[in-house]
Amino acid sequence: MVSVGLETLVSAASYLEEAFLRWVLTPAADAGIVQRVHSQYPVTVQERTYRLDYLIAGETLQLAVELDGFAFHSDRAAFTYDRLRQNDLAATGLTVLRFSYDAVRTDTARCVAQLQAMLRRDPLLAPWVTAVPNVEVPDMAGDPMRAADPPRGAAPVWPMPDGAYFDEVRGRVDRGPLRSCQDEALAALANYYASGGRHAATVMAVGAGKTALGVAAALSFTRRRALVVTPGSVIRGTFASALAPGAPGNVLYGLAGGPLLPGTRPPATLVLDAEGEHISQVSRQRLLAADIVVTNFHALGTGEKSGDLLAKLEPEDIDYIVVDEAHIAASDSYQRLFARFPGARTLLMSACFTRLDGKPIDADVVYRYRLVDSVAHGSAKNLRAHRFAPETASTVYEAVWPDGRREQVVGRDALLSVLGDERKLARITAQSEAPIRQVMAVTRACLDAQAKLLAPVRPRVLFATMGQAHAEQIARIAEEHGIACATLHHSMPASAIAATRRRFESDAGDLEGLVQLRMLGQGYDFPPITVVVPLRPYGSFGEFYQFIGRGVRVLRHPHLAPDQQYLDVVCHAELGLEKHLEALCADNDMDPAVLLDAPLIDADMLVTALDGGDDSPNGAGPARDGGMDAFVLYERGRVEERVIHGVDRVEARRDERERQLLAQRYAVYAQSTAAPVPFEQFVEYMRRLTGGK
Repeated sequence: MVSVGLETLVSAASYLEEAFLRWVLTPAADAGIVQRVHSQYPVTVQERTYRLDYLIAGETLQLAVELDGFAFHSDRAAFTYDRLRQNDLAATGLTVLRFSYDAVRTDTARCVAQLQAMLRRDPLLAPWVTAVPNVEVPDMAGDPMRAADPPRGAAPVWPMPDGAYFDEVRGRVDRGPLRSCQDEALAALANYYASGGRHAATVMAVGAGKTALGVAAALSFTRRRALVVTPGSVIRGTFASALAPGAPGNVLYGLAGGPLLPGTRPPATLVLDAEGEHISQVSRQRLLAADIVVTNFHALGTGEKSGDLLAKLEPEDIDYIVVDEAHIAASDSYQRLFARFPGARTLLMSACFTRLDGKPIDADVVYRYRLVDSVAHGSAKNLRAHRFAPETASTVYEAVWPDGRREQVVGRDALLSVLGDERKLARITAQSEAPIRQVMAVTRACLDAQAKLLAPVRPRVLFATMGQAHAEQIARIAEEHGIACATLHHSMPASAIAATRRRFESDAGDLEGLVQLRMLGQGYDFPPITVVVPLRPYGSFGEFYQFIGRGVRVLRHPHLAPDQQYLDVVCHAELGLEKHLEALCADNDMDPAVLLDAPLIDADMLVTALDGGDDSPNGAGPARDGGMDAFVLYERGRVEERVIHGVDRVEARRDERERQLLAQRYAVYAQSTAAPVPFEQFVEYMRRLTGGK
């Protein structure tokens, strides 16, 4: 138990804050100084509001005390953010003093001396400085992760008899089985929460393992009860199975590197979704009996009806919230959730840096693991874009109304304007099939090349279309190009959807392609998908990126290294997808103007396919009852092939992350060695020790 000190007089939101009060501020100053100490003090600089861990306000000195869980940040973006934050604070006239968890623990006397030196500079604060400080050896665990633990000496905000589970397991979570990116993200979260942060976000690419991070975070940072919220109505394939001890590949005990909770019982988990019982029948007692509740935004409701989950939970029942695929949820859903549990820490997780509505994620992004990182670490395939560009300046569309009236629609902008009306977009089909055949010829060639590369694994292709009629048209043309294909849409019976997916996903299945209408979205990762074909425009980058991500995860192939695997993206220039490809490049520090050429398509085969296409520009089909049909008229063009992530960029990012990790190891070594060798010599030694890796 922590001995009595100023931590009993000044509030602390974390164990790190309590440790600063107990072992640094208490010996540095008399108790009278507490009237000048303000916790979680807000400071606004150019429309940005920061919360200081502590502000010690003097007559001439405004001292901002900032606490860090880790002496070195593992993520470059977080490191840069901290420096920009410190510059903003300095611009207001604040003097910033930073203490890390390890500094308080291992160099306490020096921390006390530095704080006293600053306090003596102010005539109002100086009289409270202790002449002969009594510096104790802190009773602090060696793991900086404990910085985010609840304060040990302070009374809890509310009685927590049912929080005993997390008190038991919090310090037993074994980070060893986590991947480096998961461990880095967990450390960044610990640093953020320990410094008083509340609403955190992690942006992690496909293949990074967001689910394992969410489970590890819930175990590490929950005090009483955790709530995991996902966007899908059926969630038993994600967090539910991850938290089920007996499920294959569960996160608690089934990670490849070993158990996350060795020798520790699993949390009591309650899963509420579309496949379970009706939400209104779940009692409050069952909710309170769970350590972790897993559900979706729909089940939460608004809290206005007695059967809503939000209505059954009191504000103090939940103190940690994990939101999966956070870009999916609308702003009002976030606000209702956070307003119901105002004291809870939150973690928003997504692979995308913007929401589907185009707005940024409403939280502090504490860790970012980009697609180029996932490629460099061998978790994601490299990307190749194959773009068909028509020779005409703009494509001509024709809308045929039920009364026979025809309306000409010219150019990409006219098509993109339909994005606001999904009902109208769903009526669009291509009257001239020449462009589809051109795109399909490229798709067929990509599949043939992938089949040679991946044998005996059978590559698959996933199409995205505008409506059911369009999907059926694409499937028919795919069949004509030798691609066994079927459609998948929400109007199909559940049994038909399951049977179609088995035909596509099973090694013994007969389908090589699948045309889906917003069916296989977030959380669906199927590595044999090696070609994706978006045959519809996308209003937001997030939605486009989610579709691309369905095939990004690498195949675990005994004869094919991850860096030899590619995901082919085949698209049409008139669909307005270039800006999304450019956004993908920009987010990964790639210049879209210097993408590397990567010839893949057999020229003779492609020319033959194009010459054999439908060149009739004026065909018109019958109008459909109840809406409009848009007939798309194309002319011939060219196919451009580009690599999204060049080898040089991936290698540079791999080297960069290696040096970041070595810098962390060097920091630990330098702190424990009286005469550390120079960093470059340490790097050379470590590389020899690991065989050059």
